[in-house]
Amino acid sequence: MKKSVTAGIDIGGTKIALALENPAGERVASRRVPTQADLGPDRVLSNIHRALEEMLAETQTEPVAVGLVSPGPIDIERGLVLSPTNLPNWDEFPIVELVEKKLGVPVIFDNDANAAALGEYFEGAGRGFRDIFYVTISTGIGGAIILDGQLYHGVGAGAGEFGHSIVDPDGIICGCGTRGCLETIASGRNIARRTREKLARSDGNSLICQLVAGPDEITTQAVVEAVRANDPVATEVWNETVFYLAVGIGNAITILAPEAVVIGGGVTAVGDLLFEPLGKQITKNVNNAPIEKIKILKASLGSQSGVFGALRMARQGLQKRGVHFDANRIIGV
Repeated sequence: MKKSVTAGIDIGGTKIALALENPAGERVASRRVPTQADLGPDRVLSNIHRALEEMLAETQTEPVAVGLVSPGPIDIERGLVLSPTNLPNWDEFPIVELVEKKLGVPVIFDNDANAAALGEYFEGAGRGFRDIFYVTISTGIGGAIILDGQLYHGVGAGAGEFGHSIVDPDGIICGCGTRGCLETIASGRNIARRTREKLARSDGNSLICQLVAGPDEITTQAVVEAVRANDPVATEVWNETVFYLAVGIGNAITILAPEAVVIGGGVTAVGDLLFEPLGKQITKNVNNAPIEKIKILKASLGSQSGVFGALRMARQGLQKRGVHFDANRIIGV
């Protein structure tokens, strides 16, 4: 008889992370496969199913529930992926219906930031806290709110869209249609864009010009390298980035007063170059919450936070249905 597992699936723009977990909460298999998003949603779904089938066969297991994670925007109630910028042609794609039909088990669906927050809350930097605010700074910027161990989704599951909080009303138009969102300034994509714009207005002597083949090749990593070498253009961009992140996070702290703010995403790999000035600036911005009692922490699970969260979603989904499972079967409570 095959043993029961929960499955976690985290769909990213370039990679899909999958994992299986036994009833004891132990990881029994993990895999990362290319998303191949440019080939459309049907190919992505095929990649997921093939990898999952191989993992189940290798471990002689069968799934009882799946936690499924996708970039937003999504419609949780209808199980749809709407139109993420890094998943082209996913326009109201009914991913939950299709996965449930294929596997014959319940699928619990959420966006990537919420799942990453759950992963960090239960397995990472957020362990031991009651309430956290999670921020991810990567190609885009996302956020999530966990209160008493539960994700706060808000009306229409719209809570936590931190990257689309307005910090510069006179700024550029965001992809969401609003002007001056935090994402238009402090995301990895826009750190690079702002650097290109500043270089175009400078004398061209910036170190960044020596680090990349041309303006289109500028990355956050190149900007950071130039900051560490005290390049004035890169330093100006970085200081502005920290300033606006501190505005956004400070506002969130003032509203929520969480026990901890956990910050993840690729941009946080720079470590103290971000966290030291960011912490100081946040402290200056927050006056109506006890900032000395609120921890500003770097996420600890790296690229695994989403799949950890997806596994947690699957287990919680069974619990909400009044079901628990042992190694060989599921049991109704």
